[in-house]
Amino acid sequence: MSDKLTKDTKSGNKGQAEKVLLWAKNLVKEFPAGGTRKNPQVVHAVSDVNLEIYQGETLALVGESGCGKSTLGRVLIRLLEPTAGEIYYEGENIVGMKESDFARLRRQMQIIFQDPYASLNPRMSVKEIIGEPLLTYGMKDKGELEARVRELMREVGIAQEFYNRYPHQFSGGQRQRIGIARAIALNPKLIICDEPVSALDVSIQSQVLNLLKDLQERYGLTYLFISHDLSVVKFIADRVCVMFLGMICEIGDTDSLYEQPLHPYTRFLLNAIPKADPRLRSQEKELLTGEIPSPVNPPSGCRFHTRCPYAKEICSQKAPEGRTVGERKVFCHFPLG
Repeated sequence: MSDKLTKDTKSGNKGQAEKVLLWAKNLVKEFPAGGTRKNPQVVHAVSDVNLEIYQGETLALVGESGCGKSTLGRVLIRLLEPTAGEIYYEGENIVGMKESDFARLRRQMQIIFQDPYASLNPRMSVKEIIGEPLLTYGMKDKGELEARVRELMREVGIAQEFYNRYPHQFSGGQRQRIGIARAIALNPKLIICDEPVSALDVSIQSQVLNLLKDLQERYGLTYLFISHDLSVVKFIADRVCVMFLGMICEIGDTDSLYEQPLHPYTRFLLNAIPKADPRLRSQEKELLTGEIPSPVNPPSGCRFHTRCPYAKEICSQKAPEGRTVGERKVFCHFPLG
């Protein structure tokens, strides 16, 4: 296949055409997990994923811990190399692309890590942490570098007097702001937000989420927002992609997915959201039971069938193909509703 590929645009919620910024096709990521030479074992972290990310949107990736969300995010920007499949960024296949060729695209893809305590080098000051990507991509003039770092600090709400301070002198929320400043330093188009608020106090989470939304509007950023917190996702996401054990269950716009989930797993996840209204807490709701199957030896057919109360014989025999329902796509033999 040619390294160049044009993906059709689609009509957005507001009627405008939406450009596909990144497109993953039949993406697979496996990790060795021991075994023998004749019978090696692998962790099936991501299995046959097809995914489109539209320019300027926030696509949320949700699911239980261990479902492959973070792995998929890292594979999409080649922090991890895929085992199989193709990834097209603005029409170019970046899988197997030489590092020298990929360098011009690397700066357009950044990541905000989950743990603000572990993701910042404790031996580097704020000016060095934020300035490092600028230095890497050729900004050598000290005056220009300092001006840009200070501008980025203002953008994310870090006071100028903290210019020479070190990470241990900041709170978790401030550290995450420094991580965000580092991520936007090179004016990227796509940012992978890997559970960026899960390690923060609830009172700080909303501040960081509002900052991300403001920066997106200001710079026209595209986010892949990875989270297990569906309340956070409802606030920030335009579309939601639900994953289970390395495979996509359902993908669609946030409002319709929350109002009427089509995949049983999606409904179980939504049922688990705590209700703010005390009068609604007594309502009976179906909750997911049982253990997640092993990613080393996933079930045949639909990977959710061992936990699904609606499963029939075909579910254990054949993996469901994606079916389109309106603007949604669901991978289920017997979708809800």
